[in-house]
Order: sequence, then C-alpha cells, then structure tokens
Amino acid sequence: MSAEGLKIGVLFSRSGSMAVTENAHTKGILLACEEINAAGGVLGRMLDPILLDPAGSDEHYASLATELLVKHRVNVIFGACLSTSRKMVLPIIERFNGILFYPSVYEGFEYSPNVIYGGAVPNQVVLPLLEYLFKHRGRRIVLIGSETLYAREVNRIVTEFLAESGGETVLETYLPIGASSDHFGVVLSRLDAAQADAIISTVVGEDSVTLYNAFAAQGLGGEQLPIASLTATESELASMPPEARAGHLSVTSYFSTLNLPANEAFRQGFLKRFGPEEEPGVYSEVCYSQVHMLADAIRQAGSEETDALLSALSGAVLKGPAGDLFLDTETNHASLRPLIGRARRDGTFDIVWRGASVIRPDPYLVGYDRSIVEHATA
Repeated sequence: MSAEGLKIGVLFSRSGSMAVTENAHTKGILLACEEINAAGGVLGRMLDPILLDPAGSDEHYASLATELLVKHRVNVIFGACLSTSRKMVLPIIERFNGILFYPSVYEGFEYSPNVIYGGAVPNQVVLPLLEYLFKHRGRRIVLIGSETLYAREVNRIVTEFLAESGGETVLETYLPIGASSDHFGVVLSRLDAAQADAIISTVVGEDSVTLYNAFAAQGLGGEQLPIASLTATESELASMPPEARAGHLSVTSYFSTLNLPANEAFRQGFLKRFGPEEEPGVYSEVCYSQVHMLADAIRQAGSEETDALLSALSGAVLKGPAGDLFLDTETNHASLRPLIGRARRDGTFDIVWRGASVIRPDPYLVGYDRSIVEHATA
C-alpha cells in the first residue's frame, strides 16, 4: 500500500449482465470510503479505492485480481459476486496472501482464511424462506435459476430439504445468463401444468429483471404466484416497471425500509450521494459494512499488513445498518438476521417476516438434518 493512501482493490463489474447488481456493491464501498475519509481517514491516511471492471468475465476477474495485488500492490480486495468469479480469484488471493472481502449471498461449502464472507449462506436465508413458504403458500415449489454454480448448488440444497419435509420440486430449470424474455416466457408457460404454490428464483443480475418482466407479460402477479428470490434486491427492482415488481418476495439480511437508527443514517447518506431514486439494497449495505469493518481492523492492528488484519478481523463486531454484524471466528462468515420482504410498486419492500435473532453461519450445513421446522417462522 502506498504511503499517501491506503489502497484497496474494488473488483466488480460495472458493465455487462451483472452490472445492475455489482454496481450496487461498488456504491456501498464508495460511500463508506468517502465517509471514513471525511472523518480523517484511518490512522491519518485516506482510503484510496482502485476500481477495475471485469465486465462479467471470470477470466478478467482472475487477471485483474493479479493486477491489483502485483501492479497496484494492494493486499485487500473487495470483489466478486458470482461464485465462479470468486473461485477464480481465490487461489490468487491465497497465493499472494491477500484478503478478499466477499459480500454476496452464496452457496456455502467453502472456507479460506484469506476470505471475509459477508453474504448469507443457505442456513441463514434458504431455510427461513422455505419455512415461510410452507406456512403461507404451500409445498409445491418451482425452481428457476441462471445457469450458475450458485443456482445449481442452492437448488440441490432446496431439493434435499423439500424431499425430507413433505415438499415437492414440481419444475426445475436453468437459463443461460443473458437469456431473452422469450426464453423465460417458454418456462413460465409451464407453470399452470406444474400447479405450483411458489417460485424460488436464483436468477441473477439483469436476468432477474427479464424474468420479472416476462412473468408480468404472462398476466401473472406476485400476489397470485410469488417469485421468492434469493438474489433480487432494490437495485434490480429499480429497473422494472411497478406492475412487474409488486407482490414478489425476497429473502436477505437487509432492506432499505428496515426501521433502525443506523439504517436511517446509512439510507439518507446513500440517497444524498447517489440520488433519490437509488434505494440501497443488501449488496450496497454489506460492502458498506465491510469497509467500515476493515477500517476498524486497521485501527486495532495499527497496521495494514495481511496477517495483522486477519487477526484483528477474527471475531470482529460492527454495528451496521442492518444491526450488529458478527464475524464467526471459525469460518470467517457473518452472523446475520434474515428478513423476508414483499416488493412494493415503488421499488422498496414491506418486511413481512424478521428472524427472532441473528443466525450463526453454518456454511457446510453440519447442524441440519434436511427437514423443515415450520414453527420457526412464527
């Protein structure tokens, strides 16, 4: 890192099919850096984000991660959204003993001492969503996903839990990233035959917008048959017309409508920085919180060296916009409180269910017997 500033790498796609999601990540990072710098920086030094654009290419993620670590001499990177991108970056991070702050919901079954996992894993969001759907909608589930590692792995987990809990996967399909509205329309035309109670979506990026628009074009609505998404946030809703978004469900650890003082300050700062039409979502919130967590670790360690930072980050606690954020000492994953929201026509969410407490991450699902306990949603 330079003497003038504390350089951090920012490796998210600002173009391509994932830009609608990954631009939200970047905005959270920029807002946190600007806040920290306005308050005097970290140990008297300004945070200096180095932004590179992989444009949705896994190969570019790998080459640009190397560029950040070698050419720009950063040792901390915030980046990767899709699991395939993370898998490309991970060996490079470990080889050069850097730190990757990974802020996205993902499928679990991974641990690296060099990664700080800020997004939810299946026990924190998939299980609460299934419990909610069982209680309020039914047990006949359609699975629609993008052709990604994340979608395949999450839906494997969903299918296991459905099979052990009296549920049924009545349709499972995957579409390539960049699929057209017509492709989604063909899939959606099969819903009547499936007699589904709900759809679980692991469709990502701009394709979430295509899915919701195609759903509305079929004359379907969220109140009639909700899409329950693990990936659609305020950022994706902003690109849809009101009738396409209304009534659908999302599960995550943050919505902009969360009624907490820390969130109100974060939301107002976000709207002021990026415009009144730019509601923050979980992708921005997690990145924002992770930057502040990094700043706290640098202050605690008195150094920006990797080993010192990893020691300071172990078990770290931060009061973020979504509430207290805890890093698990055994897994480097975050303890999170799950929320389920119903999308409004205005592009925000009514929070219809909130977990009773934070849920400790269990990325390998070792504490679960693959059955659903419905009373957990009470």
